[in-house]
Amino acid sequence: MVQPAVKPSALPELPRERVTHPFDLPPEYVTLRDAAPISRFVWPNGVEGWLITTYDLQREVLADNRFSIDRAGNMPPSLALGRKPVMMPRSLVAMDPPEHTKWRRLIMKDMTPGKARAMEPRIEAITAEHIARMREQGPPVDLLPALAFAVPSAIICELLGVPVADQEFFQQQTHVRSSVHSTPDQVDEATIALTEYLRGVVDEKKRRPVDDLLSHLGQGEIDGEPVSREYMVGMAMLLLLAGHETTASTIGVGVANLMGRPELIKELATPDSADRLVEEVLRIHSVIQYGVVRRATEDVEVGGVRIAAGEWVTCLLASANRDESKYGCPHAIDVEQSKVPHITFGYGVHQCLGMSLARVELRVVLRALFAEFPDLRPVRPVEDLRYREDMFVYGLYELPVEW
Repeated sequence: MVQPAVKPSALPELPRERVTHPFDLPPEYVTLRDAAPISRFVWPNGVEGWLITTYDLQREVLADNRFSIDRAGNMPPSLALGRKPVMMPRSLVAMDPPEHTKWRRLIMKDMTPGKARAMEPRIEAITAEHIARMREQGPPVDLLPALAFAVPSAIICELLGVPVADQEFFQQQTHVRSSVHSTPDQVDEATIALTEYLRGVVDEKKRRPVDDLLSHLGQGEIDGEPVSREYMVGMAMLLLLAGHETTASTIGVGVANLMGRPELIKELATPDSADRLVEEVLRIHSVIQYGVVRRATEDVEVGGVRIAAGEWVTCLLASANRDESKYGCPHAIDVEQSKVPHITFGYGVHQCLGMSLARVELRVVLRALFAEFPDLRPVRPVEDLRYREDMFVYGLYELPVEW
């Protein structure tokens, strides 16, 4: 399929190249934070928009309801060429308050910090199973399919009530939807396949509800009306796709960063220090590498800059998490870092639903992996591995390890 031509623009292109190391961000971010924290760029698909790079300004925008998450009928900035808006079942990522508020409250009943902590024994058991298989197989092992993707996929499937046996199918469709190289037709096909599959799962939950998130959702009400099939499908797709890829990618790059660094690995020994290490891994490896997009619904002034109604704004979360004005050691993992909360999970009303579960999964997997394999090491130097620079979610394509 021939991709439509991208409209020429006089604006500079979005900085994307990590020139020093795969764990380092494009060097232009440092300059932008200092000299032009709100500046206009053109994205690879030809859409122009504002790029916000500093911590405080991003929190200001993400807390402002005059910036909408709804992309309906509007082509947002994107890395993908020729990509048209995909018709997906409606979910939280297309809702603004007050509609969003009601739906989030309904879903949050199954996504609280307490619920995440209650799942920890199950996460430990699944992690132990996969680590035992690694030990049995013997090195070298590609850690991504063996552990990093396997555990979050299994957990989100169990939480939703989706057959774990189908997780490979979900991962394949997610990969197609996340790759900037996928054609519009391929993205549509993946979306349709997921939608049709989830309709069958949702119908079964409606007929025979059990104790899982989708069944609870099917028994819920919004404004006195039962939750519809299509809304259930939309929420299931959102949670299934978002619930494994970001966590899996963070596990992968986190392990790559920690291997051979006993001074950091030892922090996993106690709960408090393990939590601090997890937060630093999340901060330094902000895998939503090109941020989150919003659209101004009216003229808004941010940081002395006027953003006109209808214009796109991208909050570059990875840049905010390296803001030198907020962190004493912005570009490396430091468990003694000042207690400034990172914004890897976003900020405001749209902050990630699954952040508590992701934190528990990261802590459990990292702790168990390095307890079993304290001398875990990469087969090749981590800087020589293939990284997902061409994906919406940053990470590794492979992580062969030995011990």
